[in-house]
Amino acid sequence: MSLPKDFFTQLEQYSKLSNREKAVFVEIFGNGKSRVEVTQAFHISESNLSSCLTGIYKKFSISGSGPVKETRLREYLQKRYSQQKPSGRSTADVAEDDIDALVKEMREQIKPNIKEKCGKMRVLDMDQPIELTGERGIYTNVNILEKTTKRRRVKIGQRLPKFDREDFDHFGLHEASEKRVSGLQAVQHHKKL
Repeated sequence: MSLPKDFFTQLEQYSKLSNREKAVFVEIFGNGKSRVEVTQAFHISESNLSSCLTGIYKKFSISGSGPVKETRLREYLQKRYSQQKPSGRSTADVAEDDIDALVKEMREQIKPNIKEKCGKMRVLDMDQPIELTGERGIYTNVNILEKTTKRRRVKIGQRLPKFDREDFDHFGLHEASEKRVSGLQAVQHHKKL
């Protein structure tokens, strides 16, 4: 959630920041830009950005390490902003919106990391890991028969007219006489699958 710039200028800690720190602070915490976007916008390295953020955290008395500091500062700013702005909504609505926004933001931040760590499977005798989904993935879409065919009784006389030499190995199994549905559709439609 982005916060207005005039809110930042009212904070006493804002006046203690250097010009570079103010610009980085507004971009990340005000405009909701990522670290990569800020480094590209200001043409600075990741280490310069980290030192800027360290200065910001010190001036706001935020302790911790790594992403924890950023989360704590965001929480502090959200709390200060919600205390300052008048609202017609109840406190429970505001808290629920804040939690929803925080959960959404955290999911977006950790999604690439989880996909990188859990999106591939390494098999012992293979050179490269296999992706779980996608074009070369090991999980595939399935189609499920609407009705099972295992209890269907067919007499020999009904099978013999369809029998030929090319079909000897399959003996009539190649033809799908029942309607097929996608696996996702079957899961949604049938409760006890």
